[in-house]
Amino acid sequence: MINLGVIGYGVRIDMLMDQIMGLPYDVRIKAITDVNKDRVWELMKKNASKEKMHEMEIDKIDGLLRECPMNPEDINFYTDADDMMEKEELDGIMLGTNCDTHAFFTQKVLDRKIPLFLEKPVGISMEDLKLLKVCEEHTNTPVVVSFPLRVTQMVQEVKRIIDSGIIGKVEHVQAFNDVPYGFVYFHDWYRNETISHGLFLQKATHDIDVINYLLGEKPVSVCAMKSKQIYKGDMPAGLRCSQCDKWETCMDSTYNIEKIRNDIPRSDYCSFAVDTGNEDSGSMIVKYESGMHVVYSQNFFARKGAARRGARLYGYKGTIEFNFGTDEIKVFDHMSDKVTTIKVNTPANGHGGGDIVLCRNFIQLIRGKETESVAPLKAGMESALLCLKAKESSETEQFLKIEYN
Repeated sequence: MINLGVIGYGVRIDMLMDQIMGLPYDVRIKAITDVNKDRVWELMKKNASKEKMHEMEIDKIDGLLRECPMNPEDINFYTDADDMMEKEELDGIMLGTNCDTHAFFTQKVLDRKIPLFLEKPVGISMEDLKLLKVCEEHTNTPVVVSFPLRVTQMVQEVKRIIDSGIIGKVEHVQAFNDVPYGFVYFHDWYRNETISHGLFLQKATHDIDVINYLLGEKPVSVCAMKSKQIYKGDMPAGLRCSQCDKWETCMDSTYNIEKIRNDIPRSDYCSFAVDTGNEDSGSMIVKYESGMHVVYSQNFFARKGAARRGARLYGYKGTIEFNFGTDEIKVFDHMSDKVTTIKVNTPANGHGGGDIVLCRNFIQLIRGKETESVAPLKAGMESALLCLKAKESSETEQFLKIEYN
C-alpha cells in the first residue's frame, strides 16, 4: 500500500486524484492538511459520486462514499503540515496550496526526504527560487512538477520530429496561447495578484516549460510587455455578480457565462471591479544561449473558435507547427512543396493526457520502478525564473538577464 499525504486539497489536487486512483496500484490518501475540511469533503463527495450518482437515489450517496477509495472518514485531517508529517508514515506528498506557499512547503517536505508532487508555479519570487535552488542542489528526493503539457502525445511527437533532424536545428520560435476560459483569472482567486503574481507565472509557465523542453537550450535574457485593456473598471471592490444589478447585460456575469456563452464559471467576483488584478494580454521575447530567440504571446479575452495554443518552430530545412486547439502537427518542408499533417487524437481531459503520465511517473518513483522525474524541480525553477523576469521586464521596460540575483 502506498500512503499519500496532501498539503492543500483543492480542485487541482482533486483532478489529479482521479488519475491516481485510476492507476493499477494500491494507493490511498492517508492524511490531508487543509484549513477547510468541509470544502475537502465536498470535493471528495463530488468525486466519489460523479460516476454512479445518476444511477442512485440521493440518499444513497453516503453509502457510495464508504465504497470509494477516497472516503474522507478514513483519512486523517490536519491543519498543520508539520504535525501531519511528524505523525504519519507517508510514502509521498502532493502539494496543492496557493502559489505563494509552494516553495515554503517544498522545503519542509524535502527536508524530510519525502517524494513530492508539486503544483506550478514552483515559486512566485526570487527569494522562493533561491530557496528551491538550495533544495534542488542538496536532495536526491524525487520531485514531479505539475507540467503536464511537456508529456502529452502532442509535445512528445514534436520532440521526436525535432530530434530526428528533419527540420534542422531550431533557430526561431513563435509561440501563442489564446485562452478561451480567460475569465477565470478575473472571477476567481487568481484575481488577487498578491497570491498569483500575474499571468506570466500562472499561465506562461506551462508554455515556457514546453519551449525549454523542446529546444534543450537555456534562456539568457528577456524583454516583455503586458496590457490590461478589458478586465478593468470602477465597480466596487469585492463585488459579486449575485449582488450586481447588471447581471443581465454584463457578458461576464456568471449567469451569462453559463447560460448565454455556454461556458463554466468558477466563481462570481466582478471582473470589472477596482480590485480585479492581472493583465489580460502579455508578450515576451526571449534570447537563448545559441543566439536564437523566441516570441511568445498570451491573451485572456479570446473566446470560442479563437482559442489556440502551441507554437511554430523554424529550422533551415523545415518548420514544425503544433496547436492543441486543432489537435494537429504540421511539418513544412522548406526544400519542396511537401506538407505533412499529423492528427494526434489528444484525449479530451487531463491536460491532453499529460496528467496521467505525471501521476504514473510519481507513483513509479515512489515504488522505485523509475529513477527520473519526467518534470523535475529544475525545470520548474527555470520556467518560473524566466516568467518572473518577464514580469519584471514588463513593469520596468528593461531587457533583463535570466540569472539568480
